[in-house]
Amino acid sequence: MHSRHVLLVEDNPSVLRAVQRMLENEGYVPLCASSRREMLHILNDQSGEPLMACVLDYCLPDAPEGEALADLLQRQVPTIVLTARNDLATREQVLLQPVVDYIPKENPSAYEYTLRMLRRIEHNPGSRVLVVDDSSAIRGYLKQLLRRQLYEVVEAANGDAALAILSADSSIRLVLTDHDMPGMNGVRLCSEIRRFRKSEELAIIGISSSQDPSMSARFIKAGADDFLTKPFNHEEFFCRVTRNIEYVENLCALARAAREDMLTNLPNRRSFFERIQRQGQPYALAMLDIDHFKRINDNYGHDVGDQALCWLAELLRETFGQENTARFGGEEFVVVLPDAGDPWPLLEAFRQRVAAAVLATSHGELQLTLSIGVAANLPDVSQLLKKADAQLYQAKQAGRNRVCSA
Repeated sequence: MHSRHVLLVEDNPSVLRAVQRMLENEGYVPLCASSRREMLHILNDQSGEPLMACVLDYCLPDAPEGEALADLLQRQVPTIVLTARNDLATREQVLLQPVVDYIPKENPSAYEYTLRMLRRIEHNPGSRVLVVDDSSAIRGYLKQLLRRQLYEVVEAANGDAALAILSADSSIRLVLTDHDMPGMNGVRLCSEIRRFRKSEELAIIGISSSQDPSMSARFIKAGADDFLTKPFNHEEFFCRVTRNIEYVENLCALARAAREDMLTNLPNRRSFFERIQRQGQPYALAMLDIDHFKRINDNYGHDVGDQALCWLAELLRETFGQENTARFGGEEFVVVLPDAGDPWPLLEAFRQRVAAAVLATSHGELQLTLSIGVAANLPDVSQLLKKADAQLYQAKQAGRNRVCSA
C-alpha cells in the first residue's frame, strides 16, 4: 500500500491544528512542522515513511520569501502551496514552478480544495491522459503540466495515432486535443472518438488558439466535454482537467456500484444474471453459505462479520476468478464452474481450505466453515440455482461444513 504520510508546514498554530484534524479525519498521517528548520528535520529523517505530498504555508518565520518550497521541489515532493499571500507577483512566481497547485487561504473553500488535491495526488498515478498535438513542444509543455499532478501521460502527434492508442488502451480517462492538426482536425477527432468511447468513460477537452467564437461550440457539439483557448493560465488548466477527470471517475464509480457488491467488490446478483445470460449455460453452479454467520456477528460484532465476508470474497476471487463469482446477499455467494468435469473435488478442496484457515481479527482468532450446494447439466440458470439451493439446504440439514452435489 502506498504512503499516506503528508508533510504539513504551517506557522499559525490554530490553522495547523485545524488542517491536521482535517487530514486525520480523511485517513492521512500528517507530519507537522511550524518552520523551515522543522520541515528540513522531517525531510532529512531517513527512518520515516516516504511522503505522499506536502501542504506548505509559503511564508514562514525563517523562510519569508518561500525558500522552503525550493527544498521540497529539490526532493521531488508533490507540494500544494496554501498561503495567505495572494498578490499577483507571488502567484505567478509560484505557478511557474512545478507545484501541484496554489491555494489562497482567503478562499472559504481553501481547506476543502486542499483535500481534493490530496485525493488527486493519491489517485492520479493510475489516471491516464492522452495529449494530441502535432507540435512536440506543445505536447511536452502539456505533459510537464500534467506530470505536476502525477498523471500518466500518453502522446499522439495526430488524430489517426490518437484513435489507434484509444482503441488499444481502455484505461485512458481524458483526451486533450488541439484543433489545428494536419489531416484530421480536433473537432473531427472528437466525433471519431465518440463512435466507440462514451462520455461516461472518457472526457475530452478541446484546445485551440483560434479567435473563431464558434470554436468551443463546434468542439462540444462534436462530443467534447470542455474547451480551452490558448494561451491559458496554469490554474484554469488544472481546474478544467480536475473537473473532467473527477466527472468520469464519478460516473465509473456509479457504474461499478450498479454491478458490484459494495462490501466485497464481487459482482452482485444483477451483474451475475446479466453475465450468465451473455455467456450461455454454465456447466455447473455452486451456492455457498457461511455456517452460523449470525453467531459471528453476535459474538464478534458486525465489523468482524464484514471482515470475514471480505476475506472469503478474496479467497473466492483468487480460486475461481472475479468473473465466475458473485455475492447474492448476506453470507451467500455463488460460483460458476464453466469447465467440464466433476465440480465436487474442486469445491471440497475449497471447503477444506476455508475450514483450516484461521482469520485474525480485532476480537481474536476466527475460523469459518462453509455449506455448499452444487448443481450441473440443467437446461437454464434458474433451474441450476433452484437445484443448487436445494443441495445447499441439504448440506445444512446434514450438519453443515460439507458439499452436497446433485
